[in-house]
Amino acid sequence: MKHYLFFWLALTSCLMLVMGAINLVVDPYGIFYFVDKAGFNGIKPAAGGHGATGKYYQVMRVQPRGVVLGNSRAEVGFDPLSVAWPEKARPVFNLALPGTGPRASLESLQHVLNDAQQGHAEKPEVVVWGIDFMNFLDNIKEPGQSPPKDNRLLASSSGSKFTIHFPRQVKDYAEATLSLDAFVDSIRTIASQSDPYAENLTAFGFNPMHDYIKISADEGYWAVFRQRDIENIKAYLRRSTNLYDSAGNSSPDLDNLRAVIRLCRQHGIELHLVIYPYHAHLLEIFRITGHWPAFEAWKREVVRIVASESSQNKDSTVSLWDFSQFNELTEEAVPAKADRKSKMHWYWEAGHFKKELGELVLDRLFGHQGEREGFGILLNQQNLEEHLALERAREADYRLRYSKDVEQLQQIDMEILSRQH
Repeated sequence: MKHYLFFWLALTSCLMLVMGAINLVVDPYGIFYFVDKAGFNGIKPAAGGHGATGKYYQVMRVQPRGVVLGNSRAEVGFDPLSVAWPEKARPVFNLALPGTGPRASLESLQHVLNDAQQGHAEKPEVVVWGIDFMNFLDNIKEPGQSPPKDNRLLASSSGSKFTIHFPRQVKDYAEATLSLDAFVDSIRTIASQSDPYAENLTAFGFNPMHDYIKISADEGYWAVFRQRDIENIKAYLRRSTNLYDSAGNSSPDLDNLRAVIRLCRQHGIELHLVIYPYHAHLLEIFRITGHWPAFEAWKREVVRIVASESSQNKDSTVSLWDFSQFNELTEEAVPAKADRKSKMHWYWEAGHFKKELGELVLDRLFGHQGEREGFGILLNQQNLEEHLALERAREADYRLRYSKDVEQLQQIDMEILSRQH
């Protein structure tokens, strides 16, 4: 009996070691990068679903001089390998995390700076942070409540340094090597190397959205836009139109915005705040769901915070760019319902822009001359109100020129509201 148990124990241990070795080499979540070979494990279809795991380890490996922060819009829109990045920012790592808000961006930046302060890397020189209007409305309906903190990062007693919590690190390593799920994902990784439409998260944290190429080809851009429009309208109808907490003068998300600006100022980091280039469909959804006044109020508050924080340091290099405009780019026409052949150049759907549009954003941030010099505006207290008035006029004009699109969005809104009552 003892020999029988010993045999099965030895066999199980060997199988675990073999599975662990395979997972370690294939590295489906992009944690270790001991082996990074095209055709073997260069494409990582499971990494995107484990971004919060892999990216905190990847960024320490890359030791970037440029960092992208934000949510999924930034993850798919800003390519770390773009030629638009200045030399001082390279290498660039896309540390944007889908489904997260300002607090996650703050903690991610603290994590990167802590790694530099420990002497493992140089501090970043440039940060591009995509700030999303929706994120600043997330916690309004339930005062005092906020999303659970990712306990992967552990703050120091001062709260100023974040590093990976050691017990969580052990857990991450174990799940990435000794779990059956990781083994299944390793097999999937190897099998996906020849698939041009496989999901992927690159070694620099960028999601190229290859899977959306096939989805948009199979279903058509109209269907992709329609589905996202429905999701966006539902999401905004669930949210308050207030920006502030019960005290009426701030919110945790606005406080996190201030904290990121201060952290960059303290460390001499060039910070570019980017209001995303939402497609006109999403801008119309802001109006239809009653959020347009809050959208303008949010811009006023962000401008005020940037001006206030910058005034405390003459050498501050914080810029606020607004790309949420009505123009020939953001108004890109959505193909007709029956058209499955036409491709959109700038957008995957109303909320997520392609890297081609992200390239134009980066060109504007870093002063490259090109055909799109009028794309995006550098916001400040002097030009804000004129800019807001201009966008109101452009929105009204868009409603006239794209009345069919607007009517469809309004119909979705009415259908959702009727089901809720």
